[in-house]
Amino acid sequence: MIRQTADGADQTMSRYPHSRLFISPVRSVVITGAHIQVLDTSTGDILHSTANFSAQDRDAVNKSGPIRCAAISHDNKYLATAGDDKHLKVWDVESLALMSLREMPKKSTGIEFSKDDDILVADKFGDVVRYTLRPDLSVTPRMSVDDASTSHENPSGGVLVLGHASVLTCCHLTPDQRFIVTSDRDEHIRVSWYPEGYVIESYCLGHEKYVSAIHIPPSAPASLISGGGDPDLKIWDWMTGRLERSVNVFGAVEPFIMVKVPKRRLKSQNGGDDDAVIIEKGSGRRKKKTKHKQGALRGGSEDPTADSPAGVSSQDLAEAETVFVIHKIDSSVSQGGSHIVFSVVGATALFTFSLVEGTDEPTIRQFDCGSPIIDFTVASDSLIWILLDVDYGDEAKRGSTGRLVRVVRWHSDEFREVDNSPLLQSLNSTCTIPAAPAELKALDLYSDLVSLPKHVDGEPGSQGRGQSELPEGLEGSGTSVSIEKSLPKRTLGRLKHKIALKRLLQEQGEGADSETPDAKRPKAEDSEDVSEDVNMELT
Repeated sequence: MIRQTADGADQTMSRYPHSRLFISPVRSVVITGAHIQVLDTSTGDILHSTANFSAQDRDAVNKSGPIRCAAISHDNKYLATAGDDKHLKVWDVESLALMSLREMPKKSTGIEFSKDDDILVADKFGDVVRYTLRPDLSVTPRMSVDDASTSHENPSGGVLVLGHASVLTCCHLTPDQRFIVTSDRDEHIRVSWYPEGYVIESYCLGHEKYVSAIHIPPSAPASLISGGGDPDLKIWDWMTGRLERSVNVFGAVEPFIMVKVPKRRLKSQNGGDDDAVIIEKGSGRRKKKTKHKQGALRGGSEDPTADSPAGVSSQDLAEAETVFVIHKIDSSVSQGGSHIVFSVVGATALFTFSLVEGTDEPTIRQFDCGSPIIDFTVASDSLIWILLDVDYGDEAKRGSTGRLVRVVRWHSDEFREVDNSPLLQSLNSTCTIPAAPAELKALDLYSDLVSLPKHVDGEPGSQGRGQSELPEGLEGSGTSVSIEKSLPKRTLGRLKHKIALKRLLQEQGEGADSETPDAKRPKAEDSEDVSEDVNMELT
């Protein structure tokens, strides 16, 4: 954005990027920072905007902070949003009136509407809670208490559907609404009955890292596609939990990952950064790191070079690493059939491949936008709307006139850009909202790159399955005392658990070699059984 100062000189202003977009035939909704804007889909005119509220209401919107999760009802009449303030807000789309505001026990990680307009909220405690569209006035709101014993209590009368033992990353109802599919940071995908979430139908087990995105294609409702930190997308028969195929995508994606992060530092037990330790990828070597601010992600450092294309300050470029996180998976139907479309956190390209049975290694095609993709929306007319962080990476680009939204269509085995939509023009001009640097920093668009990985390891595919990911000193029969002191108790426990599991698998493998062929079981089954036993012990 460009404005003129009092002396007539041009001055660039920072602006919010758009983070979510919902397209419907009549009205479209765009999420921009903490604000919501409702537009006429055919003309692009702004019908309502929280940025145009009265001063008091606008201050309340700004105070609540950026919107982290949002969902729109199946009839496009209601919008549900949530942010770091742990409040669930329900809006009437036609008037943008706030229908209800309810306190939640934990920060949310996802929202979805059921067909009967119930609102499902997944949170960081691992729970899925169901709320009615309109609050039950007979329920007396209770003040939340920061205590482990009250973590499952809901101050707004929400009904617990199910729970995981880890942070939930995705929550998705099947097309017939009879089942709910959930995934978490601990590599699990669970298929449960809905609304009787305590009845588990199946598990889809096979991921070795966090699962960050799941999708059921409308053209193949019996299949589930999942992705996260592993180098491939996995296609499941979700009813049985059987893995049907894997599609390796990391090789095609890696060249387009722009946002990097510093190697993760493990703080010493005294909580300071002066003794922070960096474990180098693959080698397990440790070295000291002096205390200084790391603005790995947007605006996170006082260093003016912190927003370089590498995503870290110039002095940390040698220590930057690529973290692979699938952001979103969706489907697009064209004349050539159904295609899977997906994006990656911090990558500049949108990717697609054909969902055709019998294809061993489908070709991964991409559309490079030149800036990190925040999100995308596949509309009913198969147009794909891409939301961009065009001001990322270069201080000179701040306030540039780059397009915040681009639109493409898949046609004849390639992406073709569409730029003649009034709605698109409006999203790139009249819908822009100015933002202060502190407000942009609070967006924290790439937090998944830091929060999802459990501990430092190499890039996806850089280590063999049998190669150790543990630091030196933890591989032997004992644990290095110096390493124990430098690791948080939770991290140390996970590493010791991994060592014990590895030894148990090796012992069972040696035992299986001495058995007769008829007595042998598939190795995968052995691994799953061992994993279940250890998980039960941890639980």
